[in-house]
Amino acid sequence: MLMQRVSNTPRIAPQGVTDGMPEPNRTTKRRAETRRRLVSVAYEVFAEHGIGDAPVELICERAGFTRGAFYSNFTSKEALFLAVYEEQMQVRLDRLRAAVDEVIADPASRHPESLRETLGRIGERFMAPLMSDKTWYLVCAEFRVQALRQPPLRAQTEAAQEKFRQATAEVLTESLRRLGMTLTVSARDAVLVMTATYETALERAIFEEMDSPLDNRFVTEVLPIQMMGLITPL
Repeated sequence: MLMQRVSNTPRIAPQGVTDGMPEPNRTTKRRAETRRRLVSVAYEVFAEHGIGDAPVELICERAGFTRGAFYSNFTSKEALFLAVYEEQMQVRLDRLRAAVDEVIADPASRHPESLRETLGRIGERFMAPLMSDKTWYLVCAEFRVQALRQPPLRAQTEAAQEKFRQATAEVLTESLRRLGMTLTVSARDAVLVMTATYETALERAIFEEMDSPLDNRFVTEVLPIQMMGLITPL
């Protein structure tokens, strides 16, 4: 009886396939692209409809994916929003760095007698995209109410916010050092105060229908005075 000879040479799978499955790096890349697209579209849909009234189906339709693709990346709309939050906070953190670099690049901005004006200029440049920030504030305000009412969601939201606070505190501390100044309170507390003023400025911009940060006294007057009270020379 003849027995079939079995080769010990490993079978070479076609490029991009491992034992009938896609290569891990290719799968990971595709998954990351799906997630990125869902996050981008979700912000648009949340801004238009609000988080509560935004159908998952609409997000999927605009992103070009199925509900299965959505739920393989996010467990809920709330989880999706937290991903949107992380992305949008990074945008604002990068914008803050850019505003600081632009203003401090002017040697005159580092003179002690012009410190208040320097802080005001940084605030104005950071708040320049006022229209988009007003939209973001409305979406965040809705989500914050949900988070405050739901302890598990509250904990996740606080963790996301704390990550942003820590990153902002680092930028603030380094920016003041470049100006020859330091904080009289903890960097975290200073960020909490600044964030509250930033949100108040956005709220007033919505109620008073402002289109420019130059029309907002919380940006041009209150924030610089507030910061002057929180800093001291090195």
